[in-house]
Amino acid sequence: MTVTDKIYSYFDKNPDLRVLFIFNDEFLAMELAEATWKEGYRYVDFKGDWFTTKYNLDTTWANEKVILYFHQESPLQRKSLQGQFPLLDVLTANMEYHHQDYVAYMQQYSLPSNMALFVEKNIKQLQSDRMLRLLQSYYTDRSITLEIAVRAFLSSYLAQTRVLDWDNIILRVLFLGRSSERNKQTDFYVKLRSAAMVKDKLNEKLESIFGCTIDDHAETKVKRLVETFKYNAIVQNLAPVPADNYKGYRITDSIALQQMNRILELAMNHPKTAEALTEVMDEWGTDIRDEDLIRWYGADANYYYIPEGLCLPILRSLMEKAIMEAPKKAMAKLEELKVKHSDNNEVGAVIDYDMLVARYYECALSLGSITLNQPDDYLHKYRDEYYLIDQLYRQSIECFCKISPTIALYDAVQKVKHNLDMQYAKLCNRINLEWMRCVKDAGGMNAVHGLRQQDFYDSLIKGIQKKVVVIVSDALRYEVAQELIGVLAARKHIARLNMGIAMLPSETKFCKPALLPHRSLRLYAEVDGTQNMGVDDRILDTMDKRTEQVDAYRQGAVCVDYETVGKYEQDKNREIFKHPLVYVMHNTIDDKSHSAVAKDIVGSCRDAINELETLVHKLHESYNVTEVYITSDHGFLFNDQVFEDKDKHKVTEDALEKSTRYYLTQSEAAVPGIVKFPLSEVSGMEEDDIYVAVPEGTNRLQAPAGGYRFTHGGASLQELLIPIIISRQERVNTKTPVGVMVLDRNLSIQASRLRFKLLQTDAVSMEMKARTIKVALYYNDMAVTPVKEYVLNSTDALLDNRKVLVDLTLNQNIDAKVLQLRVYDVTDGLNPLIKENVTNNTLIGNEFDFD
Repeated sequence: MTVTDKIYSYFDKNPDLRVLFIFNDEFLAMELAEATWKEGYRYVDFKGDWFTTKYNLDTTWANEKVILYFHQESPLQRKSLQGQFPLLDVLTANMEYHHQDYVAYMQQYSLPSNMALFVEKNIKQLQSDRMLRLLQSYYTDRSITLEIAVRAFLSSYLAQTRVLDWDNIILRVLFLGRSSERNKQTDFYVKLRSAAMVKDKLNEKLESIFGCTIDDHAETKVKRLVETFKYNAIVQNLAPVPADNYKGYRITDSIALQQMNRILELAMNHPKTAEALTEVMDEWGTDIRDEDLIRWYGADANYYYIPEGLCLPILRSLMEKAIMEAPKKAMAKLEELKVKHSDNNEVGAVIDYDMLVARYYECALSLGSITLNQPDDYLHKYRDEYYLIDQLYRQSIECFCKISPTIALYDAVQKVKHNLDMQYAKLCNRINLEWMRCVKDAGGMNAVHGLRQQDFYDSLIKGIQKKVVVIVSDALRYEVAQELIGVLAARKHIARLNMGIAMLPSETKFCKPALLPHRSLRLYAEVDGTQNMGVDDRILDTMDKRTEQVDAYRQGAVCVDYETVGKYEQDKNREIFKHPLVYVMHNTIDDKSHSAVAKDIVGSCRDAINELETLVHKLHESYNVTEVYITSDHGFLFNDQVFEDKDKHKVTEDALEKSTRYYLTQSEAAVPGIVKFPLSEVSGMEEDDIYVAVPEGTNRLQAPAGGYRFTHGGASLQELLIPIIISRQERVNTKTPVGVMVLDRNLSIQASRLRFKLLQTDAVSMEMKARTIKVALYYNDMAVTPVKEYVLNSTDALLDNRKVLVDLTLNQNIDAKVLQLRVYDVTDGLNPLIKENVTNNTLIGNEFDFD
């Protein structure tokens, strides 16, 4: 019977009863206030207005059955209160609510005898509807224990609708210490004081883990608990040093540490609870000073948990020293911070940025000699290694733009970026100086072997008899296309990336029309003094003219803008892609990057990758196009630096046209810092007396217009090497999932935590698809840590960059000395990919010497 049912029974059994008095049961009061009452019944929480209440009983409420709750003891039970109780006559004429006898309650629910004292002391609360709902299932299956009852009371005080385990209870008690939870905290402790045995059991549990209890006499009731939690979460892996003034907080019991780590893991597993943990530690854990711990134990120490206050100086130290000189070591520490630091998006952005920078320096240091023998060696080297330098620099700028300028580390981040900008600019210049030297020594651009841009149609498209789409993505640099290939690899269709050589000048008005079918290319002077290119003696400066050009070579072929395709509905696009040959002109990078800031430039590359991936997928899946080619007119140079006039190469001879990276001239005279190529040799344009002059290396020319951060037109590897992606539809995904292996041997759990590295043995590619795995520790067939999922989808060719750091924490007490690590594919929960024995060192006592 619920409390409300019992109250109704008072009135049902006593027809003359008008007012039922209830005294001093805050737990019951809360429940009654939330109850929905039958018509004709009124619940009143008395607030001290005797006259109004008396008046309402005689008038307004005269025809209602009234339940009156008083926040005081009953005057019938304590006679000294009778003279101060103006409604004594009403009370004596009516009835007082009484709880069921505790013995009867135990008999009713068949409770074990060891709960007798608890039931006797808490019978009022046990009979409340809320407690009955929490405990009903335990009563039904007779699994009720004193410990479950205590947890049920605490769960109820914490406004939970289910019985929480101790880890969740303790975490929520700690979170109540926050200033933002002051009202809830007050309510919790009022209820806790009304149940002395519950309070004692909670303190007993806290004492066993933290060595201290709630301080109910202080306003900051959980301060000591938070300090103990913070200190031990951070330093438990470290032997104490004499200088450590906080040694009194040390927990040496391995089981207590295991329980503490479970609570920590529970908090860190969800963004909201991780944020709450940071908040409570920031409020009440500040006397455990992060700067002191760093001073005593050092930035390189193996801290178990790294809150923001500890993370920031470690990051600063890495940025000031290790990231340039020891990038591999810096990456290992950054991976550790990624796992251990508190969940803060601003700090996470800095870690992500630093990891990219460290990877850049690691790649740069591993390049070896950049003086190669043949021009073709540079093409192969760029395809296999050099492209990654450009890619990591671009990605690092993209990540830098996500860092808040208000973060305390911003000055250090800016220094890292400044050094990276300088180093990248020097390295690119050196590589391209050697490239140009090699080309000159070999006799010119004819010594470079590869598919020429002007031969694209005849070599690749002309012979295709079925429907084909060619996407020309303006300024799609080879390294951006390499990233696009990784994204496309996640789809079931098959794509491969080849390399072509753009014409010079590597400029849109020359290179893009050359990708269309043609018989001849000619240079034309325009009225404004600039130059343009005629294709079969026509300047193709509109989409209609380009459509006429391709239609002349393949009947029914068309050219369209990507924007047109993007805004059309599926039915209209189906009509477009029924044509035998469709050229799609995609201009996202070039349109958004000239004279733009760095954020817009790298953002345009990200947009282009996303747009092209979506378009290719739709072409295959929705528009039934089996052959898709993606190429570009040229690449680009990108440096996030200001180029002063003194740093720009001045053009001192007559020029037909000039830009930041080239000029056209009829002079073949040698010019210091400039390399000249006959236009007919590097472009396919039939001009014998005109030369393309380009600066050596990555220097910029002083030109009347154009941006300098993003530029093209010259003969650097970044501008000249263009991607050619060929994507073909596969109806069935026959790719093999990537492999996985454990890198670490002799796996062991320390203080309830297992940290190790998995290796994705294969890169995701057109032959290998991504795999999602589940990882956990098991005792027999029961998972004793959270089961974590990891997606193995790296397309990185380097093994080191396909490592996955796994962090598992025991979520229950296990007395077995050997557990088992299991790794499953998510599609097969029966047959593990990996089974490894793990030594449980949690059972071994802490051997640190505290003398």
